[in-house]
Amino acid sequence: MKVSEIYTFLDTIAPFNLQKSYDNSGVLIGEKNAEIRRICVCLDITLDVIDEAKKQGANLIISHHPVIFNPLKGILGHSPVSELIRNEINAISAHTNFDAVIMGDLMLGLLGLKSTDEILDDGSLKTAELPSEITAEELAKKCKVAFDSPVVKYVAGSDNLIGKLAVCAGSGGSVLDTVIENNCDAFITGEVKHSDFVKAKNSGLTLIEAGHFHTEKIFCDFIKSKLAQNFADLPVFISEFSADFCEYVK
Repeated sequence: MKVSEIYTFLDTIAPFNLQKSYDNSGVLIGEKNAEIRRICVCLDITLDVIDEAKKQGANLIISHHPVIFNPLKGILGHSPVSELIRNEINAISAHTNFDAVIMGDLMLGLLGLKSTDEILDDGSLKTAELPSEITAEELAKKCKVAFDSPVVKYVAGSDNLIGKLAVCAGSGGSVLDTVIENNCDAFITGEVKHSDFVKAKNSGLTLIEAGHFHTEKIFCDFIKSKLAQNFADLPVFISEFSADFCEYVK
């Protein structure tokens, strides 16, 4: 199995041409014709992830966040990029293309909901209707459990009751206006700026910040499951270091 074959397979799930103009998804490091021994899946390619991949004999890492996002003017030693090159480990990222096709539905699934047919912001926003209205606090508590978030921060909408909601994994501030324009009662995302909370409050929208990592970690289980179903003889594992390495004071 070659790197190019895995890239082609991922392209059938979440076409890479759907990525945002600012993104850098695709084969970022390595050789497309390289034979794959084992695959490591993670959210972010850190030095710990690379070290684990080496020890486990994985020569392909599939991540959600690109290991190269902005243009590089140099490659220094003991950086993720230099370590990948030095150890001949290939890297594929599936970022905003994955968000556009899959991530929102996975988020709603964890909440026990299904998306409507409404398409917003090229698909990265998904909407759903709750079976019955609930309060902002009740929805925030559901998010804490669904996404296994250590902390959930929210501002309640003007009437504090939610029937229609929108979700966007990761940083959702850029699509906040779209959520408001489409008359959603609540918006669930990973992280936003303080000014986004202010805008939501002034617009009467419930805004829930459930954690960037926690709204996106579902990427790993999904990718591993799809690879296992379609390439049964190819070993795949999720990095134990694909975790929330931040500490929280409660």
